[in-house]
Amino acid sequence: MSQRTLITNANLLTLAEPAPPGVGQLLIEGGRIAAIGRDLGVTDAEIVDAGGGIVMPGMVDTHRHTWQSLLRARLADGTLYDYMALARYGYAPHFTASDAELGNYAGALDALNAGVTTVVDHSHLVATPDHADALLTGLEKTGIRAVYCYGLADVPDPGVPIDTERAYTSRWRHQDAERFRTERLPASDGLIRFGISGSEFLFAPLHYTVPEVELARSLDAHRFTVHVANGPFTRGTRYVTRLLAKGLVDDRTLFVHGNALTSGDLARIASVGASISVAPESEMQMGMGTSIWPSARHAGVACGLGVDIVSGGSGDLFTQMRLALAAGRMAVNDKLGKRGIMPEKLHLTADDAVRAATIDGARAAGLDREVGTLEVGKCADLILVRAGATHLSPVLDPVKTVALQAGAGDVELVMVNGRIVKRDGQLVVAGSKELGTRLQVAAERILTAATDQSLDEAYSYVRAAFPLDRASAMGARVVGKALQVRSLDDKVFRMMLAQSAKAQRPAGVR
Repeated sequence: MSQRTLITNANLLTLAEPAPPGVGQLLIEGGRIAAIGRDLGVTDAEIVDAGGGIVMPGMVDTHRHTWQSLLRARLADGTLYDYMALARYGYAPHFTASDAELGNYAGALDALNAGVTTVVDHSHLVATPDHADALLTGLEKTGIRAVYCYGLADVPDPGVPIDTERAYTSRWRHQDAERFRTERLPASDGLIRFGISGSEFLFAPLHYTVPEVELARSLDAHRFTVHVANGPFTRGTRYVTRLLAKGLVDDRTLFVHGNALTSGDLARIASVGASISVAPESEMQMGMGTSIWPSARHAGVACGLGVDIVSGGSGDLFTQMRLALAAGRMAVNDKLGKRGIMPEKLHLTADDAVRAATIDGARAAGLDREVGTLEVGKCADLILVRAGATHLSPVLDPVKTVALQAGAGDVELVMVNGRIVKRDGQLVVAGSKELGTRLQVAAERILTAATDQSLDEAYSYVRAAFPLDRASAMGARVVGKALQVRSLDDKVFRMMLAQSAKAQRPAGVR
């Protein structure tokens, strides 16, 4: 007989329709939910007494650069400009394959500890094939459910000037992704699925993106995920509009951020079944704008939440729920306020936020048949939010308590595929006490290896590409228009590459 676990005395928040009433029991067998009810009459199972706590689906993080756990809070005061210069071009080159594994291992544990049982790992630290393997190994060691999206974006070499041309011409990752799919993630129904994360080609002719989409389709990638429309400065490129027009978007496309998407874009994204991940914390901090989440929901787009980067913000979806909810409410209320009107009702609810972190996130990740709700037959990915704490009592409405009162420290138990990975508020991981020391040593070595000169060069490189003043903002709009014209796109793009290559390191940039 397979392992059976019976959770009793649970305040069930299934998020399924119809929802079973009140306090009850949940039976797990063979990694799946076998039964839900008030009294299942089961006597031959391991008993887990929920103590009246809230048992709910594990949360689904639809966008996380998991490797950046080694840069925790380093970019807490950083803009997108700082992030690209420091994290992507300054520090990333100094990550060894061992660092990559450690970063993904610690990052996945961080997610599990906060009740996140599934992550879409946008893994753009593939400096070598060894890095790709190490990043996956880090996830595998934790037992988390994931969509590992092999990163096609270029990673600069340590101690070498950034090669602008290489970012657009290198193809070795395409071949290695084929090897990786065959050798490491051949199954399409495993705990970790194979995906592709695309390069940042927003300000490039569309033909640079085409081979990446074709690769994802040829390898039957579970998701092709890519950063798009991440700020007003990208609006002129109409990148997503162009992708849609060329048939490069389908129901396996997962767009990330999308703050500058138009209503027309959203309607077409919905029509092809593509999805969106929003990361409210990093988007608001880095100047990308207010989350597109409310508009995407209204357009019928499956839209989930993402932590994005713990190098900048928090590693839990409780925070993202609250920020998305607050920002979305404020945006609507401010529009009314400008007309001297106070809101009669709120257009976004606590239930909307909890669903964004669970079943809507599962839909965006393409895993809603398996996770996101507590239903018989689904995988036993669930969490227990403890009862009795002063800040959580009384529990008058479990949904509102989870959305606006609970936090990562209130997650008492976490189960993935029927396996307990956190019990009694503690992760069930061997050697976790030494992990903090290992992280500190690795992080300090990486930061030390990134010299002042290399960081200044990284800032110079990014400055040449980012609209940081009125003149360059106007230039970005002109470039955006040119990229929409087939006869001009390559000519303008070549001029941009030449300008970037000639960029000199200005004094006192940082």
